[in-house]
Amino acid sequence: MMWIVLICASFCELGFTVFMKLSDGFKNLKYTILTIITVSMSIFLLSVAIKTLPLGIAYAVWTGLGTVFNVLFGIFVFKESREWKKLMFMGLILVGVIGLRLSA
Repeated sequence: MMWIVLICASFCELGFTVFMKLSDGFKNLKYTILTIITVSMSIFLLSVAIKTLPLGIAYAVWTGLGTVFNVLFGIFVFKESREWKKLMFMGLILVGVIGLRLSA
């Protein structure tokens, strides 16, 4: 169950970074408010997950999945580059996340 909470926290991390980008340096009030809400949700969900999951593993999975989600969102929504190096290293992050999950 806590792994699902942790994945939800990672999706909230995606939300807050996307909203932060759209806030244009916190000049757009709507996206600034959404940034604050989603960063708060992400940290809250992470705090719930680390009650039972090992701290180091939970934090690494949270940031790792958040990174992968952001890279994919950037590629598909913001039309950022799809360089093979970016995709390869993103794959390595996923391998690390899966490895940490299996070791917990």
